[in-house]
Amino acid sequence: MRIWFLLYFMLFMINFIFSQSLNEAQTAANDAARRLEEAFEGKYGLSGYSQNNASIQVTRGGRQPAWVTDPYSAYSRNHYIAAVGFASTRTEAEKKAFAALVSYFGQSIKADMEIAVIYSEAVSNDVVIFSENTRVRDTIVTAASLDTLIGAEIGSIWDDGRGTINVLAYMEKSKTVSIYTDLTIINNSNIELLTSVSTSEKNSFNGYARYKLAALIAGVNADYANIVSLSGGSTASLNLISADKLNLEIQQIIRGISVGFNVSGDNNNRVRDTFAKVLNNKGLRTQGSNTPYVLDIDINMAEAVFPNNAFKFCRFTINANLI
Repeated sequence: MRIWFLLYFMLFMINFIFSQSLNEAQTAANDAARRLEEAFEGKYGLSGYSQNNASIQVTRGGRQPAWVTDPYSAYSRNHYIAAVGFASTRTEAEKKAFAALVSYFGQSIKADMEIAVIYSEAVSNDVVIFSENTRVRDTIVTAASLDTLIGAEIGSIWDDGRGTINVLAYMEKSKTVSIYTDLTIINNSNIELLTSVSTSEKNSFNGYARYKLAALIAGVNADYANIVSLSGGSTASLNLISADKLNLEIQQIIRGISVGFNVSGDNNNRVRDTFAKVLNNKGLRTQGSNTPYVLDIDINMAEAVFPNNAFKFCRFTINANLI
């Protein structure tokens, strides 16, 4: 099973070089990236990054502000999404306020941790290209797990003087719609680039890796579209690509890949058959000659000697390289 795990993560070893001319999707993605870069130059607040504390209203003691029980008394429900978090420290209270904002969009946007890790690494390694602006990339990585939301800001802080800090967090709906619409547009462009391959390249492990990442990005886009919709925006023009459709393509790709075997030191093909069973369970073919891939397996066995022991032991190692 370890072999399949490695195949699944081989997408991070791929260096994509695209020489094709800009099409409409790429042009739209470039425009979206430019808008994000402008936004990230300080116009929008970013949870996870230091903000201008001068814009945050901080008070201690006195009468409890109305926003503690009703965040929309400070930010109109028509234009904002607001939430309150409280804890014994400001840091924890801010985290809870941001988590409350996330919960507004529903548990469905809480990304699977494995997907969040893969997506974050793909962005960090420029496999999924957003911008040359490192702050943009870092923010996408930070928010990939959706524990935070890009565009979230802290508005007010009230220390009740008795050990509890209350934090009011908010998101401006129009900014949220703009940010996540642009992220979706850029993701669509990346999906198109990943899946724009010849038939021969598509039906290969490289093609599998590309489509696997494309399907993952499509799933992320579905979450982003949910944020746009619940922030009052329209998803009609987002041209969302179905992750399910891409996953069906992946199944077809896998069924079209054949792997041969070159095994030394095997006994009655026991080792070969074990590897073949694992690969067959994933849909790969393991029969035929002149296969594009060969699993080169080397088996080494040697007696392991333990003094004063009447039993005989064998130590063996198996090296398998996919060529």
